[in-house]
Amino acid sequence: MSIIDTYLSEARSVLAAGDLREVDRIAREIVSAFHSEIPHLSSYRGARIIGDGRDMHSPDDLRKLVGKLRVLREEKDRELYGPYGLETITEHIRNLEDAMNTGVDGDDLEALYERVDRIYANYYDSYVDGLSGWNYRDYEPCDEQTSLRIEKLKHFRDAELRKIRVAEAQGASLSVSAISESSSASSASIQMSVAIEQIDNLPDSSLTEDEKTLLKGMMADLQTKDAEKREGKLQKILGWLADKGTDVFIAAMPYIVQAVQSQM
Repeated sequence: MSIIDTYLSEARSVLAAGDLREVDRIAREIVSAFHSEIPHLSSYRGARIIGDGRDMHSPDDLRKLVGKLRVLREEKDRELYGPYGLETITEHIRNLEDAMNTGVDGDDLEALYERVDRIYANYYDSYVDGLSGWNYRDYEPCDEQTSLRIEKLKHFRDAELRKIRVAEAQGASLSVSAISESSSASSASIQMSVAIEQIDNLPDSSLTEDEKTLLKGMMADLQTKDAEKREGKLQKILGWLADKGTDVFIAAMPYIVQAVQSQM
């Protein structure tokens, strides 16, 4: 969950609870955290509150901040996923997240399920596994079912993004190779150093230090002239990466493609 999603979730929770002190606290945190990213937020009334209890943020103030955060989130989604044609699936993920966070239920939630399911049920074979509704199982619209749909769509989005990034890496590597085959060894060395830097910069939540060391070792093993051994090592590293997140895959894959092509 991103920091924006975290604050949106907390804001909705405190608004639902009606605790005015918590409303004020979350509003102040949002102003402090995003004043440099949201235009004119520094002039927002909450930024000037002196904090002595005489003038606290109201629920309406927090709702306005929630609206600003949602606009910022949409901009970031367009920037990250728009160029790859993944804006629609991201929008559906957000629709489901917002429905769960705002307590949408009954007929409204059922209608949202149907609208989303109609798009993905016949496109991804595994989409319907475990879902209620859409003639798969007894219909039970609830937070658990909403969350399951969200996780499935995120998985499909990650898979699509991974395929696109791999294709980009392959295209870039082929262009480099076409310019000068003689530079392949040095190019691979540069790619390796870049990949190592990217891997080292991954957060511990993506890879532990031991996993980072293991991944860098497997990548180095690809530098062999023996095609059969290289194929075995390639399958091993691809299988290992398949269980990791998209950020890990993106950090390592360009070098892997370059290393394999340099030995062909």
